[in-house]
Amino acid sequence: MKKGRHRRFEEARALKRSSDIDIEAVFSVPKGPCDECGAEPEDSHASWCMAEEALEEEYS
Repeated sequence: MKKGRHRRFEEARALKRSSDIDIEAVFSVPKGPCDECGAEPEDSHASWCMAEEALEEEYS
């Protein structure tokens, strides 16, 4: 079994080759309104809406 950096390189290489992930969908703007306050994607959320804070906590 390969170890360390080479193993991680091989795993990343295999993931790139076999990935069915749609990268454009990952970075796209949500198409529907906010589930919590109903704001459209291009509008700002209501002052009481916690959706953006929940996303920040999820990615930090």
